Amino acid sequence: MTRISKRIEGEEKTHKIPLVLLFMFAVLALLPLDSFAAAKAPFYYGGWLPFWQKLNGAADITDNLGKFHELSPFSYEVGANGKLIDKLKITEGFWPTWLLALRDLKIKIIPTIAWFDGPAIHKLLSNKKTRIAHEDAITKLVMDRNFDGIDIDYEAKLADTKPYFSLFIKGLAIRLHPKKKFLACTIEVRTPLASLYKTIPKDVARANDYATLNKYCDEVRIMAYDQGLIDIKLKAQKGSDTLYAPVADPDWVEKVLKEALQTIRPQKIVLGIPTYGYEYQVRWENGITTYQRLRSHTFVQAMERAASYGAIPVRTSAGELAFSYATSTWVSGVSSSLTWYASSTLPAAIASTPTAMTTRFVSFSDAESARQKIKLARKLGIRGVVFFKFDGQQDPLLWSVMK
Repeated sequence: MTRISKRIEGEEKTHKIPLVLLFMFAVLALLPLDSFAAAKAPFYYGGWLPFWQKLNGAADITDNLGKFHELSPFSYEVGANGKLIDKLKITEGFWPTWLLALRDLKIKIIPTIAWFDGPAIHKLLSNKKTRIAHEDAITKLVMDRNFDGIDIDYEAKLADTKPYFSLFIKGLAIRLHPKKKFLACTIEVRTPLASLYKTIPKDVARANDYATLNKYCDEVRIMAYDQGLIDIKLKAQKGSDTLYAPVADPDWVEKVLKEALQTIRPQKIVLGIPTYGYEYQVRWENGITTYQRLRSHTFVQAMERAASYGAIPVRTSAGELAFSYATSTWVSGVSSSLTWYASSTLPAAIASTPTAMTTRFVSFSDAESARQKIKLARKLGIRGVVFFKFDGQQDPLLWSVMK
């Protein structure tokens, strides 16, 4: 006998309960607990609107506002001495009216503050005075502009910055939460060590304290993209005789999410999904395939490039679309940080490239690759997904998979 049934039995001794209520109680008792959780916690969809394609992105989003729970204009950067710089010009033009429309539709407005200078981040946050001033400035921005919250996207942090970044996040939460403002924390992925190293080092320094993020952030956005060849296990498994350098293989994404779920509550985790891809210059010699990243491509750009070379994109083992083509143009001087090496037999794409020509490989995200990741996010029971980026150049079919 369920607890509800027992309670009904006891109440019947002193109160007469209408039959319709008895029926409702019986139905509720039979429902699984996750039915209540699902009702209370909808699957969230969010997106970043980049300032460098703000008009196209805003137009595309406007046509599909019903899909979103929250939006993050990728608008603010940090300058000298922690000064906040509005790259989107969010207080000018049509933006105030547009944001007001979002608010009327109950869509959370959570602008992003992006910073990619590790040493500068450390200098500011390791100094108590400048760190507190930075926290105050961000809080003032949120209150003055009546944003629903703020998204902190501080990347390339030094490992030594870890305790100071934690203090910074704590300080922001202490300021924002009493004012009922939302704190989103966007972080780099954490690939399991066994998929990063053949021999795992004894000490691996980390810049993010997951326990702190779990405690103080309302939402932890995991940027599960730019995978490339970082996962040595998947690289060996899927790239032994074919070209493999995905933006985000679902198998890798699942590893990343499960790593985060060990410390961060699923109700706080949001999966970052890419809407773009990369082009590589590739060559093979003595059992080694070399990948040199040349540039990024939006979905539209990738499809146009494929068409210009008569290439037909195909679905890869990483769930993305990809194609290769031959060109007489060789790009020199590619940064070593954008070059990777993988043991493999001769990939068919390179083998078919005419002598004296260079092989190019493009792997990119589309609606189907996004659908796979949405499905994964739902399976793991996390808060939702957020797309980087909506610039009017993503796969037009993407909207149909946001259900």
